[in-house]
Amino acid sequence: MSKSHFNLDNFLTQVRTGAGLSRTNRFEVIIAPPAGLPQIRRNSADLVSLYVDSASFPTFNLAINAFKIFGPAYQRPITSDYGGEGMPITFNVDREMKIKSFFDDWCHLVVDPVTFTVGYPKEYASTINIRQLDEQNNINYELELIEAFPRSLSTMELSNSSQNQTHRLTVTFAYRYWKNVTLKNAVPNTTVPTPTNRTANPVIGNPRNTTIFYT
Repeated sequence: MSKSHFNLDNFLTQVRTGAGLSRTNRFEVIIAPPAGLPQIRRNSADLVSLYVDSASFPTFNLAINAFKIFGPAYQRPITSDYGGEGMPITFNVDREMKIKSFFDDWCHLVVDPVTFTVGYPKEYASTINIRQLDEQNNINYELELIEAFPRSLSTMELSNSSQNQTHRLTVTFAYRYWKNVTLKNAVPNTTVPTPTNRTANPVIGNPRNTTIFYT
């Protein structure tokens, strides 16, 4: 009779004496201020990164289409989604409210509060680096959000009954995609593929029995 590959003793030994497990509280977030932010706010960028309370690594999904000829359908990937519609990061807020003012001004770069016109991405879009650390503060894993900007700021409740609590601000960031900066050639190819004169390869399960050209 076959046995499971899992061995509890080997697992415990690996965790205790080997690489161990990643800890959720060992992380840092580096937020680069956008180019259009006033210098007085750009000087607060280090403080903003220092006051991060919680963050998360973003999602990744493949969009697929099902092609059915006969029997079970073929699953064909058509594009990728990096979860860029929104990712929340929560910040502790300092007494002078520099954290809140930093993101207020950043949001006003995206949409002007007087004219309500939308700004240029080169002025308001920036990068955010999320790092997984070990107990010695070594960076074991790092993602970079590309073309990131704040899309919403949470409410900050004021209450006389909350005398021993401090403010937290949750900022939801939109971005185009993310990349693992520890990998080479991690930037996705955003060019639209075009047909070539090379010999085409037929695709299995192509419902119209046509030929697809690859670049």
